[in-house]
Amino acid sequence: MSWRILFPLGLLFTACDSAESSLCPEGQIIENGDCTFPTKLQQIVRVSTVGFVPGSAKQATYAGFASTYVIRSADDDSIVFPAEPGPVKPAINASDSGEGETHTVDFSDFDVPGEYYIEVQNVGLSNTFRIGDDVFVEPFQAAMLGMYGWRCGSAVSFEWQGLTFGHGACHLDDGPGSGGWHDAGDYGKYTNNGAFALGMMLFAWDHYRSKLEGITLPIPEQDNGIPDYLDECLYQANWLLGMQLESGGASDRITSTNFDGFIMPESSSAPRNMAPVSTKATGDMVAALAHMARIVREFDEEQADRYEAAAKAGWQFLLDNDTIPPPKSGYTGSYGLGNNPDPDTDDRAWAAAELWETTGDPDVLAAFEEYGKNLRVSGDFDWADVSNLGIYAYLGSEREGRSDAVRNLLQASLVLTTSNLVEAAGKHAYGRSLGFQYNWGINGSIARTTMALMLGSRLDPANARADIDTASLQLDHLFGRNYYGRSFTTGVGLNSPQNPHYRPSVADTVLSPWPGMLVGGSFAQNSMMMTPGTMTPGAKPPADQWVDDSGNFQTNEVAINWNAPLIYALAAFLPEP
Repeated sequence: MSWRILFPLGLLFTACDSAESSLCPEGQIIENGDCTFPTKLQQIVRVSTVGFVPGSAKQATYAGFASTYVIRSADDDSIVFPAEPGPVKPAINASDSGEGETHTVDFSDFDVPGEYYIEVQNVGLSNTFRIGDDVFVEPFQAAMLGMYGWRCGSAVSFEWQGLTFGHGACHLDDGPGSGGWHDAGDYGKYTNNGAFALGMMLFAWDHYRSKLEGITLPIPEQDNGIPDYLDECLYQANWLLGMQLESGGASDRITSTNFDGFIMPESSSAPRNMAPVSTKATGDMVAALAHMARIVREFDEEQADRYEAAAKAGWQFLLDNDTIPPPKSGYTGSYGLGNNPDPDTDDRAWAAAELWETTGDPDVLAAFEEYGKNLRVSGDFDWADVSNLGIYAYLGSEREGRSDAVRNLLQASLVLTTSNLVEAAGKHAYGRSLGFQYNWGINGSIARTTMALMLGSRLDPANARADIDTASLQLDHLFGRNYYGRSFTTGVGLNSPQNPHYRPSVADTVLSPWPGMLVGGSFAQNSMMMTPGTMTPGAKPPADQWVDDSGNFQTNEVAINWNAPLIYALAAFLPEP
């Protein structure tokens, strides 16, 4: 990758030569003789630090007065677009970032591959960015290495940008629950969230197989006759198999009683226990394994049979049992709402949709459609309500037998939701599909909206262009078109997070953070959903509440349910082979 992509334009105007500047760590510039990260003042015009694919929406944002802009070549500073300075968009009040007047630079019509920067007259410059078919290939590979790095039960080792990252085999006493991915910044493994993350990655395979099946990853299963992307998914699916108990239900999680300190996973020696069954975990296990069964059948029929049998046994358990909530004590964390009973209708619905798609069982279809009468597509969804995944499986099916009434109801809900996401992105200074919302893990939520948008683009052709463009804007936001002007994914783009709340990244001997992990982002606990202009006077703006600090789990933790939708979003914009 060219240094122009990684360093801000301010580097072009320093007195030092390129040899001197290359001595700085990635993402830093030389200022007063020292290497330092660029400040927000040096990033006046905020744009994706990764770049754009031709044909996509291309936008940047700056705070300040209305002006005109040009796109300049990063090679010789010549103006390449437009022929005459173009006007910026009308002002947007960015009250959630406290910036007041902001303007959007829209250069979507410019598609010539190359490296460029934006100049806004009498305002300032952007960082360099690239236009090219392959701009998201490297970020995608990084995000997949992020998932590989989460592996439990086996040693991990890989290289990224000249550095080697790895850990030893860990948690070998997990028994039937050995393997799988650690959940987040800690070493627990949770069936609900683990199945949820896997499910999103399997949707990426369904929708973008042609782009994914030829990708090579530095994982042990390379060259085994199964695409590397699926090999990573299978590692998690096999763990889910181990979490199923003889009853057919799934153990809710396997963790220690208390969180480990910042130690490497192989140094974690606290006793770990498999939790009892919860119906929430069981429903999600059924869904993910049923989905995995139909995908892997062409590669390994015997393994597909195991997944399908496990899914059927789990479904029978759900039919035979009312709600069983996750345990509240004795384990770290809880992917449950703490209610008694804990709602599991969404998990049962997702299970039914995937099991029907795999088996064609009309009774299972009837079960989903009974749930479906009361389901709606949510713009923001997460582990607590996985209904969206069930709806996506149902709407994307090519099987016959669906109820026209239920299908029309759910498709109308999808179209309404995508329309709201498009509208919110258009009204927000930085193109956020969730507007002024700043819940915990908001970056993962933003990435997840691309699933509805991209499915909507297939099922609602009249609005396909707006849906696709809005999906691409979410990647722009996560990679630099944001209040901070920086990437939110470790090891990717400019000025990416250096101190994620991730135990191996803190405990190892490598100065740089483990790559390919999307951090949670700004979390405004008292203003999760903010109406413009309603912020308490003197309060810190919600967009300005992210801290690049490994101790700050509220804004800088990483998690598999944030990385998985990032992988989906990146897959959507990978080049066709």
